[in-house]
Amino acid sequence: MEISQFTDYSLRVLIRAAVNEPGELITSRQVAEEYGLSYNHITKVTHNLALNGYLKTVRGRGGGFSLARPASQIGIGEIVRKTEDMSYVECLRSDGGKCCISTACHLKVIFIEARAALLNVLDQYSLADVAKRKSALRKIFKIK
Repeated sequence: MEISQFTDYSLRVLIRAAVNEPGELITSRQVAEEYGLSYNHITKVTHNLALNGYLKTVRGRGGGFSLARPASQIGIGEIVRKTEDMSYVECLRSDGGKCCISTACHLKVIFIEARAALLNVLDQYSLADVAKRKSALRKIFKIK
């Protein structure tokens, strides 16, 4: 099982925002440079995270973004649900897929159970748990 690049980048952006002090802003360009990622990809990710209420943004010169709510109130499972397509097999697709054996096959039930187990584990952790070594992360990002 592999998460998408979009979900990976979403988690990275949120981790980066979580290590900031309250009111401290970061820009998409800074995040892209710190991680060595595409600025265009990070811009799309931050836009989506803002639309979903994870980030608050400030426009204009001196602008940027910060967490919209405390890191302890942002669940990892919640983020994955918002950013990841979790239809691992054709029959889990929202349109039902086009598998000719789906009415007689038990694979869908197994993947639903596996997905629930994965999300159950992810739901036990918040962004604060992931970023709990804040001072070490700030050093990596070269934040004073």
